[in-house]
Parts: sequence; C-alpha cells; structure tokens
Amino acid sequence: MPKKPQETSVPLIIALVFFILTTIAFGVMWYLSYSDMEQALADVKKEKDAQTPLKNTARDWELKARVYRVYLGIADPEDIKTLDAEAKPGDVIATELDNINTAMKNKLAVPNITDLPEEFKFWTTDASKKANPAPARGLADQFAELKNKDAIYQATAKERDAYRAQIADMKNAVSALMALQKTFQNEINRLPAEFKAELEKVTKAFDKRTKDYEASEASSRKQIDALSEEKAQLLAEVSKLQKQIAALQFDNQILQEKVRGARGDSQFAYDEPQGKILRRLPDGVVEINLGSAVNVRPGLTFTVLPPDFPEKGRQSRMRMIRVPDGKGYFTSVETFIPKGSIEVYQVLGPNLSLARIQPGTELDPIRDGIAVGDLLYNSVWRKGVADHIALIGIFDVNGDGIDDIQNVVRELTKMGIPVDAYYDMKKRAWVGEVTERTRFIVEGYMPINSATDPNRDEKTKLLGLISNAINDAKRKGVEPVNFRDFFSRMGYKFRLDVTDDKINQATAPYLSNVTVGETFTPPKP
Repeated sequence: MPKKPQETSVPLIIALVFFILTTIAFGVMWYLSYSDMEQALADVKKEKDAQTPLKNTARDWELKARVYRVYLGIADPEDIKTLDAEAKPGDVIATELDNINTAMKNKLAVPNITDLPEEFKFWTTDASKKANPAPARGLADQFAELKNKDAIYQATAKERDAYRAQIADMKNAVSALMALQKTFQNEINRLPAEFKAELEKVTKAFDKRTKDYEASEASSRKQIDALSEEKAQLLAEVSKLQKQIAALQFDNQILQEKVRGARGDSQFAYDEPQGKILRRLPDGVVEINLGSAVNVRPGLTFTVLPPDFPEKGRQSRMRMIRVPDGKGYFTSVETFIPKGSIEVYQVLGPNLSLARIQPGTELDPIRDGIAVGDLLYNSVWRKGVADHIALIGIFDVNGDGIDDIQNVVRELTKMGIPVDAYYDMKKRAWVGEVTERTRFIVEGYMPINSATDPNRDEKTKLLGLISNAINDAKRKGVEPVNFRDFFSRMGYKFRLDVTDDKINQATAPYLSNVTVGETFTPPKP
C-alpha cells in the first residue's frame, strides 16, 4: 500500500521537467528572434536615412531642370505651375536662377545683374531672394525678337549710312558753293571804276525816263477819263438802240408768223372734215364715226370745229390772244382757235372709235365746248390715206427750252402720219429724204438773231442753210407751212407762249459741240 504514491508522482515530474525545458527553449528562441527583428528594423531605418539625401538631391535636380526649361522658353504648363508653387526665398529655384543670370552678366560683361539689357531681365529674383513668377516667354523667344530687331538695326544702319553720305555730299556742295562765292566776290572786287561810273550814269538816265513817264501817264489818265465818260454816253445810246432793235425784231417775227400762217392757210383752204362727233360721254370721252374701215389708229388726233365752219370759213375762228413778247410784257396776236382737240384711244368697230378730249384744248368749255355734231379735221390724214411731211426748225412743243423734234417725229408716226425727213441742225443736213411724195414741210421756230448776239455769225449761217433746204424742197413741189397752223388743224397739242429765251436755249446746242440726243431716222413709209 505505501509504494503506490511514489509511482503516481513520476509522470508528474517528467511533465514538469518537459514544461520547464520547453519554456526555456521558447524563451531562448524568442529572445534570439526579437534580437534579429530589432537588427532588421535598425537596418531599414539606416537605409531610409541613407536615401533621404538622394531623394532631396533628385528633387533639386528636377526643379533645376524645370528652371532651365522655363528660362529657355521650352517649358510646358506643368513646369510653370510647379515652380510657382515650390518657389521659396533662397531655395534651389532662386539659387539656380541667380546662377543663370550671373552667368549671363559675365557673358555680356556688365557690372551687375540689374545692368543686364531689358531683353535678358525677363526672369529674376525679388528682394527676398525668391524667384519671381515664371515668365510665359523665354530665352528662345528673346532670340527670335533679337533676330527681327537685328534686321531692323541693319535697315536703320543702312539709312544712317545713306544719311551720312548725303551729309557728306551736302558738305562738298557747300564747300564748292563757298569757293564759287569767293571767286565771284573776287571778280566783283576787280570791277573797274569806269564800270561803276557807267552804272551811275545809266541809273540817272533811268530815273529821268521814269519821271517823264509818270508825267505822261498823268496826262493820259485825264484823257482816258474824258474818253470813258464819252464812252458811257455812247453805250447808253447803243443800249437804247438795241432795245428798239429787239422790239422791231419781235414785231418782225410776229409779222413773219402771220405771213407763214396766211401762206399755210392757202394749203388748207379746201380741207374737208373727215368725221364728226356722235356722242359726248362723261370724263371728257367722245364717240366718233371713224373706225377700222378707214385705218384709224390709237393716238390719231383731230381738231374739232363747229358744224358751220365750212360755210363761215377760217376767219370765224380767229381770236386775239395775249402772248409774251420776250421782254417781260405781253402782246396781242390774232390766232386761229379751234373748239378743241381729241385723241383716239380705242377703235371699237369699222365706223366707231372712242377718243379723249385733250386737256387744256377747250378754251371755253361752257360756251364753246366740244358737242355732238362737231366736225373733225386733220390737215394730213384723209380717211386712211395720210400725206407725207417733213419737219424743219425747232419744235419746242412744251416750252422747256429743249428741241422736241425727234419726239414729234415718233408721235406723228404713231398716229399713222409718214414723216419722210427732218432737218438735223447739228449735222446741218436732212435725216431721211424729201421726195416728190412729200406734201408739206412743216416749219418750226427759227433761231432768233440780233445785232448784239455773240453767236450772230453762227446763227446767220444756220438760217442760211435752213433757207436753202426749204428752197430745195420747193423745187420738188413741196410747200412749207407754219407749225402753228399745221398742228392746230390736226389736233396736235403744243404751247403757243414759248418765249424768245426758250427758243435761244433750244438753239444753243446746235451752235456748239454739245450733242442733242440720239441719232433718229424716220421710219420708211
């Protein structure tokens, strides 16, 4: 019994010994392991401490590289942004920028950085030794500008050299002039005394002639004053005579027109009415008994006379009217006055047409207006057969001082009245041809001539040529008629009160080189 307790404690002891040994082994191992870790951490820290200067050095070189790129003008936006953010007083950026500017100072041989040319002071440090903001333009840009400036400097140098050459030429010219002046002065100084005496003699003679001339001029001036007074009296007398001549010329023109009117009246003494008024409608419209059967055309005009005109004759329609005399007054002239004029505007049938009363042609619409039964006359149109005519003279039908002869030709042709020719006073010849078929030469206004007219000779020549043209037509059996009588007998509208001034104005272009319009040839019949 007592031996059992001893057997039970042996395993316990063995376990205890094993635990103690294991604990010692683990402690040794842990100690050894902890010592190695501490050594490794120390080595890592040592390695990091060794890399820090390298990293700082690399960062410095990176900043220096950015500095150089910016200074050269080849930087990108990241370089400028980094340098502006990293810049501090006295840092590597400022140091390297000062080194660059110092090197540039030495190369350009200037005392201080502040003495650098403006082109090279584009990037410097401030008073605290901090780099100023990075510039957008660098050294490359400055070189490009310097290259352009160099071309300008060269051009300026050339201009300067040319200017210097001009100054040198001017100096040479001045020297030559001074030498010539000196030579001239020497020649003057060598003039003989006899020449000076002769000069004084000539001067005295000239002074004497001057005094004689002044005395003679005073005497002549008195004579001129007397002659001027006499001339003024003569001019007043001439002016008075000129007014008398102008009055006589106007009276002569009126008499000539009366003669032409009387001569033209004989041409129309046996005219017969071509139709009559059938009905008067509102708004100045009338119906006439002429139409397509007798070849009536729109634009054809007629003079309207009362039904008893064939029995009473032309004298029954003669009236005294007042017209300007060209001197600011009016004179009474006996003129043939129809009841009015009409113009066909629509052909309705073989024996019916509509016509309008031409405005202003009814001088007395109430007591003597156009009425039913009035007769229609046209001096050259006879129921489908129109007489051939020619025009000569000035036809200012509206009183504006312009010859309307070409417009008259067009309008008469439109009515169906053949115009064989008209006399071109610019060319001094017929345009077209006056033949044996031509019945009338219609005379317009003639150039008005006077003794004091500056164009008197030219007008006389022109009037002579017109007279020759009319005589040539007479030899072919063509009789002249006055336009006043001719147009009034066919219903063509024209003004009676054209003044002498307007006639002279219309004549003026034919007395110079001024053209009067387009060349116009009358249509062939």
